[in-house]
Amino acid sequence: MIVRVDMLREGWMIDKPIYSLSDVPIINTGKILTNEDIDIISAFLINEVDVQINKNTNNSSAKEEKLAISSIEFMDIYSEAIKKYKIHFSGWESGAAVNIVEFRKLLLPIIEYSNQDTIKKLVIPSITLKDEKDKIAHYSLLCTMISTMIATKLKYPKGDVIQIGISAALCNAGYAKYQFHALTQIKNDPEYKNYPMYSYRMVEKIQFLRDQMKIAILQHQERLDGSGFPLKLKAKFINEFASILGASTYYVTIVLDANHTQNDFQFIEHLKKECFGKFHPSVIETMSSLIIQYQLGDRVMLSNGVLGQIVYQSPTEITRPTIKVENSGMVIDLTKDRTLYIKELI
Repeated sequence: MIVRVDMLREGWMIDKPIYSLSDVPIINTGKILTNEDIDIISAFLINEVDVQINKNTNNSSAKEEKLAISSIEFMDIYSEAIKKYKIHFSGWESGAAVNIVEFRKLLLPIIEYSNQDTIKKLVIPSITLKDEKDKIAHYSLLCTMISTMIATKLKYPKGDVIQIGISAALCNAGYAKYQFHALTQIKNDPEYKNYPMYSYRMVEKIQFLRDQMKIAILQHQERLDGSGFPLKLKAKFINEFASILGASTYYVTIVLDANHTQNDFQFIEHLKKECFGKFHPSVIETMSSLIIQYQLGDRVMLSNGVLGQIVYQSPTEITRPTIKVENSGMVIDLTKDRTLYIKELI
């Protein structure tokens, strides 16, 4: 069974040898994984490995094992949803109305997966963008995932979480009203900033969606400081639902940008600096906690290549903890040394 490295657990057995930069495997078939082995695999930046899962684990491990299996099954669900979304989008391009019953069906498995209590961290599925309409489909479903997770962590009722997840996937519906071959064509069109209005018009008469959610779709590109579009609204007119959809859209757009080179730590710093005053603070804080998760004692690599352990977490700057350098008594407070940043968790 192929499993993502971040889902590996102690006690599982390697089913196929793991190679890195040479013909000699770093871990061979039959090896029972220890936490040290998992650290080694992670350090070599390997994404997936083939394992046999030990069914005789304790109850805690069994719960994590169930999550690992469901994450693998989720990729099939996600791939199927992408295909169905593109069929719906083609229909919208031809003037068809939104079939909310069928559209809801394709999204519910993704919402249910993202709504699990056991999902603690945001992980973007490994995807390949084939064309511009493929990109819109991925934008939409990834926004559903992220919006669902944010709403869940903000402790919204399940009914609201489902409504938010569906609304997130409908934010881009208005793109279907343009004739285009590339998203850049739309963004260069003077009418581009009207696409949230088109999306709103497409859902305006759908009884299943609450009015607050329809307004959130219309407002998802609005910003609290008035710098958004299409209506340039300011804070008192923008609900938190719109901020959830907007922040999710913002994150996905950057992650799927071909020129995106920032790691999670850098992105959160960018988010807090560039988006200060643009989204509701509760949404930004929640998204940050979903993107970055670490514990005291975790090993990290800094931007200068130095390895160390996290020994203190700043209550105000989660991306800049205090690091104790390995094999040295040196301690680096990243809140004071702004020239360095965490390159990766090891």
